[in-house]
Amino acid sequence: MTSGSTARKNKNQRVVLEKRIAMPEWLSREDRIAAPWIVVEGAAQRGEAFTDLVAHRMQVPVGADETSRCIRAHEMMHAKVSPTHIWVPDDVAYISIETMTVAEEFRINMLVGSAGFPVMQYLADGSEKRTGERLAQNDDWNSLVHMTAATVGTKAFAGLISGVKSVRPEWVATLRELGRQMRKMWREATAHGTDDVASTEPWESGTVGWAFTVEIARFIHRVLINESAEGEVPPDADALKGGTQGVPGKFAPVIEMSVNRPNRVDGRLGRRKRPTNVGRHPRHLDRLLTDPQRRVFDHRRRGQGGVVLIDQSGSMRLTDGDLWRIIEAAPGCVIIGYSHEPRSAGKPNLWVLADRGQVVDEVPTGNGGNGVDGPALHYALRRRKSGEPMLWVCDGHVTDETDDVHSELTEECARIVALNHIHQVPDVESAVKALTKAANGNVLKASAVGPIAQSQAWRSRME
Repeated sequence: MTSGSTARKNKNQRVVLEKRIAMPEWLSREDRIAAPWIVVEGAAQRGEAFTDLVAHRMQVPVGADETSRCIRAHEMMHAKVSPTHIWVPDDVAYISIETMTVAEEFRINMLVGSAGFPVMQYLADGSEKRTGERLAQNDDWNSLVHMTAATVGTKAFAGLISGVKSVRPEWVATLRELGRQMRKMWREATAHGTDDVASTEPWESGTVGWAFTVEIARFIHRVLINESAEGEVPPDADALKGGTQGVPGKFAPVIEMSVNRPNRVDGRLGRRKRPTNVGRHPRHLDRLLTDPQRRVFDHRRRGQGGVVLIDQSGSMRLTDGDLWRIIEAAPGCVIIGYSHEPRSAGKPNLWVLADRGQVVDEVPTGNGGNGVDGPALHYALRRRKSGEPMLWVCDGHVTDETDDVHSELTEECARIVALNHIHQVPDVESAVKALTKAANGNVLKASAVGPIAQSQAWRSRME
């Protein structure tokens, strides 16, 4: 063999040795059986690598460098522990798919680091600083929060923060605190090992490990701002310290969101004509022949107003269409929505959607939990005029600041409903029917549903 052929052989061997391939078919899980995978080569850049758990397809860099190695480990960890689809439990339905996705990225990054891969030194592609600068220049706070969450625990985090600092240094403290609190939650969850956070044992529509991702997503959501709410600003770093907030067994205080109500309801919607045989100007002489009571006059009366309080938690959603159905039934009513973000402090949790004919353009989304039921009832009662009906649209499940159920709070709300003759209904459809009856002159009696109707305070009041 010549020296030239030997050199070519050694070169070919070196090329083969420098390439690394991922083999996800070797991984085992508790929620699904092993199956063949297709793995293709990709670049060591953000957005290039991916893992498709449904089609069993993976794209990863195959280089021998540490960055490529960390990226392969990241995708292999997805194949090992991530659920096949992003599942948002009903009790956190307010959390977006994007927030759940970046929360899962954090779980994966931390698991990869725990497995011994040097993600803090190598998991970055160099684009993070430019990304931080661009998002800060565009005042895109929520995207920055998501990018921060997706890079916490990796080298990419430092680059991102560096970019933000050069444009919006006032945002850095909150983003850093977000990262610190997420790592603290990780340490607490893995104090006795990573078995639970990495578990693929089935749990409802996800896995046991996915429960940790859900908790991280809850926390990330606290840092986001409502971009449709005028004037809302990113939270201070101090608001995130201590991780979760809220006093168990206690309602959160009302924090009203200022909303614009540019729409004006046509007054004719609130006027109703009724035939009568008393009046000054006969308008329907044909009734002399067709109506035994000869009601040739019209009596106009404005439709009743009233106050409608609506629970907008994850289980009780309100659409723009729902809002206008209520307004058509009672054009002059006050409509108030409420929903408290669990364990949050200082975030608005109540808003007036309609105020005597002035209506919002768009219904704000709820914050996920109830949390402020009792104080919201008192707030609504203060807006009620003498003789007006008051409806409470709620399934009867009331919760504290941490969105947990306490019998004492249920009893408190039951007393408010009974003593103030509030008409509680479980949904918008029932509210529209009740308001229609009220507009026709029927009196809406005090009523309760769900746990409120089963409470001791309600039963003793009605006996």
